[in-house]
Amino acid sequence: MTPTVSEIWNVLSKWAPPGLAETWDNIGLQVGDPNAPVQRLMVALDATENVLEAASERKAQMVLTHHPLLFRPVSSLDISKPLPRLLAGFLRHNIALAAAHTNLDSTAGGVSDLLANALDLSDVKPLHTSEPNQPSVGLGRVGNLPHSCKLSEIMHKISSMLGNPGLLVVGHPGQMITRVALCGGSGSDLWPMAIYEDADLFLSAEIKHHIAREAEQMGKAIIDAGHFYTEWPVVPAMAEYMKQQALKEGWDLEVYIFDDEKSPFGLWINENVKTGKFVPGARPLLSINTSFF
Repeated sequence: MTPTVSEIWNVLSKWAPPGLAETWDNIGLQVGDPNAPVQRLMVALDATENVLEAASERKAQMVLTHHPLLFRPVSSLDISKPLPRLLAGFLRHNIALAAAHTNLDSTAGGVSDLLANALDLSDVKPLHTSEPNQPSVGLGRVGNLPHSCKLSEIMHKISSMLGNPGLLVVGHPGQMITRVALCGGSGSDLWPMAIYEDADLFLSAEIKHHIAREAEQMGKAIIDAGHFYTEWPVVPAMAEYMKQQALKEGWDLEVYIFDDEKSPFGLWINENVKTGKFVPGARPLLSINTSFF
């Protein structure tokens, strides 16, 4: 049995209910026919020209991403511009595009839970819960390490597991960390909750300068591990979930991960006055905890 675009979205919504999405978000079908059949599904973090090209080569009929392509109304379909050109490309190739964003951030087993699991945190709970009757869902996570350790040890573990050689860190490498708050992606807005939960360390991305200063003054640690690196682990999780659901539903569906997706940021290391070293963007190499599904 071949599923349709809407059936795939409906199955994903069982894991990441649309009602969990933030009001400003734009999740769901971005481009395409909801009734179109899908035999091949590609999963990625971002909808890009490279993703479209790879999906076309694989003869995929649908692409599922974490980040929405459309956040604001499109005022022009001038295909000399990047966004309209990409939209036209999906339509031209008859490839549907859907995105699960903040609903996948908040749900159990989503973006932040994957990070918490990778750090072996216990007694994990959301940093911010918008659903009083669902205490396990919400933005960010906070929990306790198996044992206290130095910030330098956590820095090494995070750098290794996320494949990011250049972390931005507030704090002294020798300070002890027991309680960790985290948020995959841009998490500055959750900093007050991390303080409220008495976290020793806040792991996230795109941390604002004034928050870093505040953490410094308070003796708290922050690790800014990059937006891409802290969110990409949800891509193989989405792929695994859809594979499991396809088996459960009896669907004739092949699921692929976009293999060439890496962080858009490289890292320039200035080794001396005249020379340096450039490290291109990479991606995490995390195993996926399927117990969430």
